[in-house]
Amino acid sequence: MAAISMQKQSSRNLVIGAKVQTTYGTALADTVLTIRQRFDPSTSFQPSLAVRTDKTMAGKGSEWATNSEVTEWDSAGTLKIDADTLGIGFMLSMIFGQETDTGAGPYTHSYSVPAITATMPSTTIYTEDTAAVKRHFLDMAASSFSLTVPERGAIQASLDMVGTGLYTSTGFTGALPALIAAKYLLGSDFLATITPLGGGAVPFSGRQKNLSIKLDRGSAPFKASGDGLTAGSVASGTGKFSVDLTIAALVTDDVEGWFANNTQLAISLATNPALTYQLGFTFPAAYVRASKLGNTEDKVMWLLSFDETTCVASGATAAISAFNIDDQAAWLVAG
Repeated sequence: MAAISMQKQSSRNLVIGAKVQTTYGTALADTVLTIRQRFDPSTSFQPSLAVRTDKTMAGKGSEWATNSEVTEWDSAGTLKIDADTLGIGFMLSMIFGQETDTGAGPYTHSYSVPAITATMPSTTIYTEDTAAVKRHFLDMAASSFSLTVPERGAIQASLDMVGTGLYTSTGFTGALPALIAAKYLLGSDFLATITPLGGGAVPFSGRQKNLSIKLDRGSAPFKASGDGLTAGSVASGTGKFSVDLTIAALVTDDVEGWFANNTQLAISLATNPALTYQLGFTFPAAYVRASKLGNTEDKVMWLLSFDETTCVASGATAAISAFNIDDQAAWLVAG
């Protein structure tokens, strides 16, 4: 048998940047794709196509198709990472689609969902999956985001993205960006704090177990007649989000009453504020959607759930917002 030369997964590469495309259909230059991102090997970006055939048609003298024609191109991918500060900044900026920047370095970025604009910001992502398969994916926009906070170790983050179907089978111009020293955000630094209306803040330090946050923008390629085989843009749909939190029950109750009395709560989920690099989410007016009992390690646990139907805006403060602190001066800059 002839020898074959296989490729290790460690040779794969993915490059992103802080800038977004000025217009759909126009790729960012490789010079602004400056972040060579570490990623979970399950990460994958792929093009796909749809075809029409005459398989079900009559009058062709055969039950089988006699022709096949491409009718559209699509592109999609999922980026999974241990949450380093730059990777999480990229994800949050793309999924929320709106930010403000403060500070002189490290920089604080505050994120919210635009109230009116439906068109999602898009970016160009470069991938190398084998020594021969190198692609630029244009018009990639965020669809959904999830964050999983462990008791120990790095926070896990995942971003689903969709595109218009445009991509090029081209390599990177020049050398890939050098790896940046990663600064990881740890689950052991992440704390849930809940403040009931008219009451004091309740930090769940020492009691908090599992925590997950999900934000789904419902993004999809916006396909219109006359666009050709690829879509013209990616638009957001009806947004959804959820928070699931597991905390140890105390001998005296401080949780069940919130559910039973439909108490309004202010929720903060954030890393230790004393840290240089941070991450956090705010829900200014929330109500417990589900209050269930469970057990972990033979201990009684409360399983609390919140979503977009039980978290509401409070004045000018959106129902969900986020922030992070990193070394990037700004995200969502027109490239």
